[in-house]
Amino acid sequence: MLVGLWWLAGCQVEARPLPTLVATADPLWLARPPTSPVMGQTAVAPPTSRPLQPLASATPPPPLRLAAADGVPAELIELARQMAAQQPQRFAWAGPSAGQVTLAINGAEPIGEPLAQWLYAVAAPFATIADEVTLAEVTAGWQTGSAAVGTLILDRETAAAFSALWGPPAGQVAIVQPAELATALWANRPAWSLVPFHRLSPDLKVLRLDGQSLLDSHFNQLLYPLVVHVGLEGSATALATFRLAWPGPVTNRDPGRLTRVAMTGVTALTRATAYEMELNGITTPGQVVGPLLQAADIAHASNEVSFAPDCPFPSPVGGTTFCARDSYLTLLQAIGIDVVELTGNHVNDWGAENLLHSLELYEGAGMAHFGGGRDLAAAQQPALFEHNGNHIAFVGCNPVGPAFAWATETRAGSRPCDYPALFAQIEQLGEEGYLVMATLQYWEFYYYPPTSQQAADFQAVATAGAAAVSGSQGHHAQGFAFANGAFIHYGLGNLFFDQMEMLGTRQSFVDTYVIYDGRLLSVELFVGLIEDFCCPRLVTADERAQALQAVFQASGW
Repeated sequence: MLVGLWWLAGCQVEARPLPTLVATADPLWLARPPTSPVMGQTAVAPPTSRPLQPLASATPPPPLRLAAADGVPAELIELARQMAAQQPQRFAWAGPSAGQVTLAINGAEPIGEPLAQWLYAVAAPFATIADEVTLAEVTAGWQTGSAAVGTLILDRETAAAFSALWGPPAGQVAIVQPAELATALWANRPAWSLVPFHRLSPDLKVLRLDGQSLLDSHFNQLLYPLVVHVGLEGSATALATFRLAWPGPVTNRDPGRLTRVAMTGVTALTRATAYEMELNGITTPGQVVGPLLQAADIAHASNEVSFAPDCPFPSPVGGTTFCARDSYLTLLQAIGIDVVELTGNHVNDWGAENLLHSLELYEGAGMAHFGGGRDLAAAQQPALFEHNGNHIAFVGCNPVGPAFAWATETRAGSRPCDYPALFAQIEQLGEEGYLVMATLQYWEFYYYPPTSQQAADFQAVATAGAAAVSGSQGHHAQGFAFANGAFIHYGLGNLFFDQMEMLGTRQSFVDTYVIYDGRLLSVELFVGLIEDFCCPRLVTADERAQALQAVFQASGW
């Protein structure tokens, strides 16, 4: 199988004017008045003119018949059909056979450059513990129908595409319609599939293949094995005509349409966390998680504690009235935070004037903010981003309080949850073309499952049109859900905080949302474990499996 990225440069042919054809005839005689003949001369009558004859025109050639072989992606077939419909004098769609130009998997045209490249992911239900698979395991699963990650289930189109490369799959492989694939995978767990990149959905988990993931910002297509090349078959003249009309190289994974958004849990740079920062360095908590957030195109932090110029040196023990020293902003800058959530119920612990001070610090550092503001009207404003053609909006609110943390018409604070207004805002942003990331600073629960009311409230936000709903209140990690096509995480746990007394408060999730061409395509889960009251480290394989198992079971999976 060919591996690599080939880009087809559209051929430009300089247009030259055709020579003008001029019809000719015998010259016309000018009329003169009759005269008497001269002696010895014979009168000569003027010649009779002949009508002009039209030139015979060349019969235009019949349109080229276009066809597609088995396994060619439906999107490419549709593109060829559109070409035929738009240029009927040049092309005609002939269907699956009898084409003078045929799109085919690894088409055997002489120039060797593919017309299009389709990239496929190894995917499983989101509630899958395994994170990686090898190409050897994938091909063995093709030949036997099962692999380490479960039973192989394919949609018809993908089965045909890889059959053209690998031969038919094992008889035990289930073949379903594309719209039925995700349901079939979930119903037959453990199960896996090969899925075109652009058809991924948040309820499917992308497995790393030989260490690579199509979701990575540093993805190297030259090293990735599941690339299907679509070429052409036909005569050289017919292929050249087709390529001149083809709209250009086609791929289902264009990096220029991809955006990665990293969402985090609770940040509270105070108490024992701040004490460790003072002892070991301000940026110490971000040493492990920092590269993950820096790799995101948009990195989020929910900072619950305002900065205060008079915030004292931190004590590792103390109460729940919090402030942060101005120098701690360096940590957020170092890990690449782009947008700060202000829904936290501690934002006014040190006085609303220090939230105003914090807003000045964020804005001076080039960080957007949402979920809180200088007054109620400002707190209700979304944070808006545009990246690679994707329009993304962040909105959030605090239904819990306390009342002194809420913004009013005259006081800075977090945004209280007026759910009808929030739902209307989400709907309006969606109509404007924004993909909405919604957050709730909900009541805090120190266990994995959501409460029934929590589930109802989060799912109502999803029903309003949010693409993702994130529980930014969760000091303790919680489970997931899917509703109305949206991804819900009820609680991500602490990112930077000092709660070391429970495993669930030490488990730290970062959810990276992969957005492609205006749609939430997939979600990657980072799992850390907080050490030394401050600093998430990367978990071991067993610790990751334990954390995933806990949150999946809490989700009813």
